[in-house]
Amino acid sequence: MRISSLSRRGGVSVATIKFYLRERLLPPGTLTARNQADYDETHLARIKMIRTLTGIGMMSLSAVREVLAAIDDSCVPQRELYQVLNGALCAQLTASTGAASVVRAQAHVDEFIEGVGWRVGDDAPGRTALAQVVAALRDLGCTSEVEEVFLPYARAAEHLAVRELDAMPPGAPELVTRTVLFEVAFAVMRRMAYEHLMALRDADSPVTDE
Repeated sequence: MRISSLSRRGGVSVATIKFYLRERLLPPGTLTARNQADYDETHLARIKMIRTLTGIGMMSLSAVREVLAAIDDSCVPQRELYQVLNGALCAQLTASTGAASVVRAQAHVDEFIEGVGWRVGDDAPGRTALAQVVAALRDLGCTSEVEEVFLPYARAAEHLAVRELDAMPPGAPELVTRTVLFEVAFAVMRRMAYEHLMALRDADSPVTDE
């Protein structure tokens, strides 16, 4: 297909496609003339993936570039690809790793992860991201133990991860896009659950005359 057709089917402008080509986010098409090229369904799929990651997934182009490079490397196993994706998703959360409060929380997070029996690398970005969450909660006055707060989350997360991995079709792009989309879906549904329960509790609250 010509770039105009790729633009129409991909839902992005021709200028955006040319930008993706310049930034090597999109592989070049097959040259048919000096300034013309043909594109195929693989280009369309790549554009849809980029739109998903930068749109719903709210990932930066630099993070997307890193993930796409791992996808294109046929030697990268699925677990390593997921680690690249996880690092890209946690990148913005791990900017202040040197804070003393985060360092203190890190030890408790490490104990928690060992306690639930998860085989997570010592340098996994999720450890630092969770430590930052714990440090922020403590700064706001939440003094509960890490296990007390997060054990239900860990159990729910593992249950969902098992279901998702069992239903995951083979292929690197599917792993990336489904992981990102399910993460967004879970966050959105959790917020809707809050809204639902608050509405129920408001309805059950007794009305008093002033």
